[in-house]
Amino acid sequence: MFEYQQNTICVAGAWLYSEGIMTESNYKYLCSNGKMKKVTIGGNGRKAMVAYESIPDRFKKIIREKGIDPYASVKNIVFGDYMNWDFKAEQYFRDYLLDNGLHLPEEKQKEYTHQAIMFNAVKHISTNVIIQKRFGGKKQMWERMLEAISNLPETWMHTRYKNVVSFKRAIQKYEKDGYVSIVSGKWLNSNPSKIVEDVADFILSQYCLPIKYTITEVLKIYDSVREAKGWKTLSERAVGAWLEKSEQKRIWMLARDGKEEYMKHFGHTVTRKRTEWFPNAWWAIDGTKLDLVHFANNKQKMAAELKINVVFDVYSEKIIGWDIAYSENHASHFRAIKMAVNESGCRPFLFTYDKQSGHTSNRMQDLYDKLPAKGGTHYSHKVGRKSSPAEQIFKRLQQQVISKMWFSDKQGIKVRTATNKPNTDFIVEYKNALPTVDEFNKIFSALVNKWNAGKQEDWEFNRIEMYNQETEHREEINIMDQLSMFWIDETKVKKYYAHGMPLTVEGKDYLYEVYDETNNVDLNFRQKYVGESLIVRYDPERLDEFVGLYELTPSGEKRFIAYAQSKRMHESIPVLMKDNSKALLLQDISVRDQELKRDQEAYEMLIQRTGIDRESLIEEQELMVKFQGHLPKEEQMSTDSNGFYSRF
Repeated sequence: MFEYQQNTICVAGAWLYSEGIMTESNYKYLCSNGKMKKVTIGGNGRKAMVAYESIPDRFKKIIREKGIDPYASVKNIVFGDYMNWDFKAEQYFRDYLLDNGLHLPEEKQKEYTHQAIMFNAVKHISTNVIIQKRFGGKKQMWERMLEAISNLPETWMHTRYKNVVSFKRAIQKYEKDGYVSIVSGKWLNSNPSKIVEDVADFILSQYCLPIKYTITEVLKIYDSVREAKGWKTLSERAVGAWLEKSEQKRIWMLARDGKEEYMKHFGHTVTRKRTEWFPNAWWAIDGTKLDLVHFANNKQKMAAELKINVVFDVYSEKIIGWDIAYSENHASHFRAIKMAVNESGCRPFLFTYDKQSGHTSNRMQDLYDKLPAKGGTHYSHKVGRKSSPAEQIFKRLQQQVISKMWFSDKQGIKVRTATNKPNTDFIVEYKNALPTVDEFNKIFSALVNKWNAGKQEDWEFNRIEMYNQETEHREEINIMDQLSMFWIDETKVKKYYAHGMPLTVEGKDYLYEVYDETNNVDLNFRQKYVGESLIVRYDPERLDEFVGLYELTPSGEKRFIAYAQSKRMHESIPVLMKDNSKALLLQDISVRDQELKRDQEAYEMLIQRTGIDRESLIEEQELMVKFQGHLPKEEQMSTDSNGFYSRF
């Protein structure tokens, strides 16, 4: 029924449908579509074998419900097959000297050597994909290895671990510190007094290097120069204990692991006084990748491309505004803040954000200047400082709400542990059930409601109740203020072309035209402003409707000219034309002829006023040629008598 083929646990294909796990037609369909992997093909006395791990989870569940454990055979695996004698470990524990100058007891030398050999085997198995499968794959290998180790003969001396957690912790310590991690505390040396002055500088400088030497490696380098420099012998225990002291640790952690890790352990923080805070005292915005997978029209049929901007009321932690977009830009910030203002109906006394370019752009800074209440302010948090409350609240939002969705990819930038990583096999299997991008506003709205209805463990009220608390500090914002506030000015002037005013926002192109009160193309506007450079002012949520056009005065002030609407698009195929569409098409086509006729008439009137026309130019130049550039004074005066200058 179950057996290993090519280091892969397999199940006989015929058994799957003969035992009612699945139908034969379903079995053939899954194999032909590559959703189940055949390891061996049936025929000529051979059985068709299918890789157990490739079987969809819903069928694995049926197998388990029958009381069958495919990996039960792991109990028969001889762990010793992967254990090789470690001569370096044997030598290390044989030479290990205690503080009194004596060696470890031989029994302990043997025990610690066995332990090192066992740890080496575990490391080999946990990093070898093929061997992992014999122990149930990544999900089950630690439990299987612990079980197999427990079945080793009593003559094999090593620590018996009670659970997987302590077992993995011991392995991690071994990977970090090497052989010394195996030595029991009662045998460890503890004399760091020899590490002073030049010795201290040498040890610390080596350990600070970004290549991250282990203590064992640092001690080898030390021993290679020790005699020449006249330094004393040191034990790994002594070096390790000295390096762990705060005075040394803060130096090597900064150099070895970087500023962020250093700040986690040693960065001083300021405690904010929160006792007198109130709703809408402080708003903070943060944007990042949205850790949810959506259906996408690509080869994988899925992606996680969306960004999320969220505005929090810091006092209550309630989400009062948010926006989902493909990029974290000024338009997305704008929509999130506009929602926050609409939701709250008031202004914050403090508004903070990060250094992202969308926030620091002139157009957003102009909005932020208008946003705070009287006496309030806004500013950006300094990069690398843990001063942004939005960032800290957002982490909990991701962990407590967003990551709980089955289609969460949990791929925050600093994901490290397995519990914070997605089950990609599960998501891939059910990718056809993934939501579309169009459904994400509804999904995130539900997540926001869930977050807002929750609270911190030590809070008496939930976030909505905290936010709704009465306060004497509140500055309302009326509709007219909102309308004037939530318009964005382009930072550079744009030319109004003959075909209209083009505008690109968030990678999407728009085209606008100025129409008069009768919904005709405004010929008077075009006469004056085609080819001129203007400032475009727009509401990002109404880009499909209209924008405002302004000209800059000599003093640099903006003066309103007109509103431009989305330019009409016309259908050329008669059968697709709707009522009145042909009339509008002809009306817009006639603009070219009307403007040409108007400007032609203006030129003719100019000729009448000045007398300067094409014919007069020809006559003047013919006379110039006739007299070789020397026109007699009388004839020149006669010629000029009808000219423009004679009128003055």
